Amino acid sequence: MNKPVQRGSQRINEHLLEYWSSKKSGRPFPTEGDIDPEEIADIWTSCFLVRTDEAGRTKFQYTYLGDALIDAYGDDLTNQDICDKLVNPNNMSLVHKFEEVCKTRQPVEEESEFTNSNGMLIKFRSCMLPLGKDNSNDVAFVLGGMKWKAF
Repeated sequence: MNKPVQRGSQRINEHLLEYWSSKKSGRPFPTEGDIDPEEIADIWTSCFLVRTDEAGRTKFQYTYLGDALIDAYGDDLTNQDICDKLVNPNNMSLVHKFEEVCKTRQPVEEESEFTNSNGMLIKFRSCMLPLGKDNSNDVAFVLGGMKWKAF
């Protein structure tokens, strides 16, 4: 087992990008199986994993949503379709970001805000990273991290 990456004073975006880069091993991006939550345990509750739809990548589904993000959204969205279940008006923007990660096969960062299911304004900074499956060149998952504040 690899040693956990030490974070220090890095922001979640920097920490997650550094970890993702360390897992690439000369490939365009790591696979979902390369990611070990124990290695990023200090930020894992602020992370998410989204599976892409294999037929056209028009749907995305959370397969993991950290506890800190469940608090941000006001609901547990694990195993639910993002378009159907996100109640904030920013959901299409989020889908577009996931599509961008799939199309470019590159990390995407975002700083924005949304209103969650409890009516709270959530301002956030996030990083979304492509992951493959079985060493494929296609993006099969999006690994992300998000720090947020409620207003």
